[in-house]
Amino acid sequence: MNYSNAKIAIIGLGYVGLPLAVEFGKNRAVVGFDIHHARIDALRLGQDHTLEVTESELLSSRQLQFSYQVEDLQDCQIFIVTVPTPIDQ
Repeated sequence: MNYSNAKIAIIGLGYVGLPLAVEFGKNRAVVGFDIHHARIDALRLGQDHTLEVTESELLSSRQLQFSYQVEDLQDCQIFIVTVPTPIDQ
């Protein structure tokens, strides 16, 4: 399989996932996925309340779409998971 045009899914849009999705989305088709509906709604409006990326960075990522619906991941061939890992004793 040729992965040069493969659609990428970034799962988890926190301080690692969102900047990664934005950068990939400048040149590749990307689905930025998160389970928090309010987070997705804000990102769709160009607002990142965590201040990881600016509005202009979000807008420059033209191939990036945001979703909280698992069905939107069906067309993706590459999955990058950037969710928190619990750290405890």
